[in-house]
Amino acid sequence: MRNTARPPHSSKRPRLRAGLLFASLAVLTLATGRASRAETAAQTASWPVVDAVTTLSLDAATLSGLGLEITGLEASGRRTAHDLSVVPAEAPTFKASGAIGLRVVVAWDGFRGFEGGTLRHQGGLRLRGPAGFDLAGLVLRPGKRATELEFVDAKGTVMLTTAEAQWEMDAERHQLRFLNADVRVTPELAKRLGDSRYAGVAVGVLDMDATLQGGALPPSPPVGINAPPACGDWSGNVDVGLVNMSSIGQAGIATVNGRPVVVVLPSAELENVGTANVPWYSKFTNLSGVPFADQHPYLVWLMTRVNAGVLEPLGKSDLKHAFLTINTGCDPGACTDSHILGLGCADVYSTGTNNNVGSLAPRNEVTASTGIWSHCGGIPSHFDTDGNCAQDFSGLGENAFTHGLKAAEADLQVAGAQYYVEAFYIVRNDINIFNSMGYRQVTPAKPVSTWTFPTVGAYVQGPAINAWVNPTTPGPDANNQLVNTAEGRVQLAVKVTDVAGAPGKKRYAYALQNHDFDRRLRSFHVPFDTANALIENVAYADGDGFAVNDWVSTIDASGITWTVPAGTVNPPAELDYATLISFRFDSDVAPTPVETSMAIADAGPPDSINEIRIPALAPAGIAGEGDYHTLTPCRVLDTRTPNDGAAPLASASVREVNVVASSCGVPVNAFALTLNVTEIAATGAGSIEVYSVGPPTGAATVSFDAGIFRANNAIVMMTAAGKLNVKPTITGGGSTHVVIDVSGYFTPAAKKK
Repeated sequence: MRNTARPPHSSKRPRLRAGLLFASLAVLTLATGRASRAETAAQTASWPVVDAVTTLSLDAATLSGLGLEITGLEASGRRTAHDLSVVPAEAPTFKASGAIGLRVVVAWDGFRGFEGGTLRHQGGLRLRGPAGFDLAGLVLRPGKRATELEFVDAKGTVMLTTAEAQWEMDAERHQLRFLNADVRVTPELAKRLGDSRYAGVAVGVLDMDATLQGGALPPSPPVGINAPPACGDWSGNVDVGLVNMSSIGQAGIATVNGRPVVVVLPSAELENVGTANVPWYSKFTNLSGVPFADQHPYLVWLMTRVNAGVLEPLGKSDLKHAFLTINTGCDPGACTDSHILGLGCADVYSTGTNNNVGSLAPRNEVTASTGIWSHCGGIPSHFDTDGNCAQDFSGLGENAFTHGLKAAEADLQVAGAQYYVEAFYIVRNDINIFNSMGYRQVTPAKPVSTWTFPTVGAYVQGPAINAWVNPTTPGPDANNQLVNTAEGRVQLAVKVTDVAGAPGKKRYAYALQNHDFDRRLRSFHVPFDTANALIENVAYADGDGFAVNDWVSTIDASGITWTVPAGTVNPPAELDYATLISFRFDSDVAPTPVETSMAIADAGPPDSINEIRIPALAPAGIAGEGDYHTLTPCRVLDTRTPNDGAAPLASASVREVNVVASSCGVPVNAFALTLNVTEIAATGAGSIEVYSVGPPTGAATVSFDAGIFRANNAIVMMTAAGKLNVKPTITGGGSTHVVIDVSGYFTPAAKKK
């Protein structure tokens, strides 16, 4: 980093307790060593390491699960602990010994990686066991990636490697603090352990303090005409992208609430893809400064499973406070202050950082739709129990299970199921939350006593609910709808599948996800004529393992309703932000389009909505059963063409579309349509609602940000005259073009006898 200065602290920075499992411990660093987006051939220099002290903490419990035991430990040095280090104070330290061949590569923005030869130490250790090896003379050398170091055993074999480190570099003093690097199992060691899935399992954490021989940093590449904003300039659009989750790990196994669970942790690689600097200040710093006194981003994550056609939640984390950014690969001229994410800059929060009890807190302190942490000024918080803006709690007595994502071990061992881990960065004023979240498919495995989570396929931006039902191409008997309420976003997906071994029966599965709607949800209603349908196997899932807060189902003539239990329960039952729950039942009736509804838990301003409606599918009944007919996609509205006015629709205006009178072949007895609705060239962020009669109640057909084209599929009821209404709503007024294509329609079917 170019600037290692940090604002003064109003309290001592929290330290990670030594008792935590280091099966995932490592913190933020972009370990790719990549050049900035604008650099083509970055000028670098190579500075020799002239002295070093390395501190190594290995987790005995994780090693024991792999059949390894630490023996022959011989420490030889002392260190000055860094206030951001997660290495326990009692961890052994080793000083450099003999000739040093290791070199450090630096560029205009500081540390880029390692090169050259080895770094040997006085002292070391041995790992005893069937796959044991000798590190009695601790030897490190540059790894396969620029910012990694390899452990070379006495026979010259690489058994361990670092990954996802944090670093600070003081170019004037020629000092490098290489911090909190994961120590992970290599493929060679995994092979010796008897299972390739052990490759990548973290068994400890490493710090290294190095003194360098060097001069001035190389100059910055040329800055273009549109120079990035300088530090302190907060103009532009905030847009933080979660661009990868390179690893998923475990942080402990225990019995919680009567069930064996494992704590699951993702890493999170992010990048500033907007046009504004993003504040990244540590908590209880920058208390009176701009912008957004004492604010920073937050990370939450959850795990889901698809099994027998149903998407189910398996667990969720609490809220992780961000505290520092490495600013790797920035645009030339970008701000690289360690508490500001500059333009083009990237950062990595490793699995270990996301397990740091000094950074984890309850979710209810942060408003997800705004990204604001409510604290100080007399407002107590997890880390400031009296609200005086001074930290008085650092997680003492807490561990990986207190705020972690706890997945039941039994739920991770279902043959044929697909598993997903999803993460979401909550950032104040972020213009696009859906590139701030993403997911990885994983294959959980526990070869002996340690869980591994190998990833499957590529990382995907957006919520994992889209992996279950694709919102663009949902397929037959499925739908996936997003609602932007202007107070936050809610998403509902439904899939209807045949019940295995039960001819004629259908399984109706619904997944309801609250992304950033802070007033929470307290009920979910699926309307249909229950008198004409067999209904069985009604179920609800939230993944937390507590029955006391399970939603209660009620079946009456209007359909099925799931509602939070009466009274106050702990854990709370209401559907909070960044949370998914699922509902299901079996029926002997084929599906038809309906409009589901959900009640809001918390009161809001007088003009706030009190119910959210989303199109979905349900068993056919009196209110709307029907047969579905496909069409070759046909355009019924394109405001760019002369026939449709050749002008965009103004915000809050309503355009009527006579679908039956079009040339698309929709008959007069059709009552619902399958559509693709596209927004083009909107002048601001907003949504488009397509509906039959109204006004609509917040059920956006497609939501969008300024300058980004968006499309979404929908099932929409028509008026009795075969018409639709189209209403755009754009923040601050403005306009947008709208294109609607119809791909099918529903007509009434004979009633079930």
